Amino acid sequence: MNFKQYSSWTRSFVLMAVGLAGCRFRVVDAFQYRTTRFHSFCDSFTDSTRLHGMKRPLLDTLASTLFKLEQSRVEASSEVDEQGRVGEPMEWSESSSWANKFSELVASNSLGYQFKQFVADIVAGDYDEEAVRSKVEAFISGSVDDDSTRQQQQQTARVAMFSFTTCPFCRRAKDYLDERGIPYSAMELDELEGNEGNQIRAVLGKMTQRTSVPSIFVGGTYIGGCNDGPGLLPLAESGKLETLLLSKK
Repeated sequence: MNFKQYSSWTRSFVLMAVGLAGCRFRVVDAFQYRTTRFHSFCDSFTDSTRLHGMKRPLLDTLASTLFKLEQSRVEASSEVDEQGRVGEPMEWSESSSWANKFSELVASNSLGYQFKQFVADIVAGDYDEEAVRSKVEAFISGSVDDDSTRQQQQQTARVAMFSFTTCPFCRRAKDYLDERGIPYSAMELDELEGNEGNQIRAVLGKMTQRTSVPSIFVGGTYIGGCNDGPGLLPLAESGKLETLLLSKK
């Protein structure tokens, strides 16, 4: 099962019931899930596909079911934005959108985090947590074998972003950095091989108490996502982002 089948937000009562730690919890057009979706859910539960050798048959089936449902949902909602990128609507990433408000609500309480982390651990399966954490920390600190990354570090504070290519919040954060010429490095979790993206998501959740993407760090300091945690854009609007960038040089 590929990580591309696992996206960010849940939009139906089915997904909310079984729990999905995705990019964001989405409520926009949630009621589009009708009887056919429910039937698909029931049918997929009979699938005995195991997820990367996990030795938990029930959880394997559950994770595989979530992947299939979320893949169908993302494909149905995807569109091409003004820059030719395929993903979920950019409108969802606006601070005034219901999707963003719901995401902030979930992230603002411990129960929301515990719920999302629980599901993130399920879909991550069995893996070497220490090794994955080391990779995450190396990316955050810039200790990677990448000449372009080193060059970026020399120009400004090290901005590291864990991202998802179809996530509108991730694209909005990148657009802001690009428009202002702020160098950054992004690790696209949905483009990693096998189940590595899920594993990194689970580790990030334990490190930051948030499983959502984008997950952004400036000079090793976690600043949250695009709009919250406190968030890239709120920090920029308050002038604190510039201060943080300068202080981390």
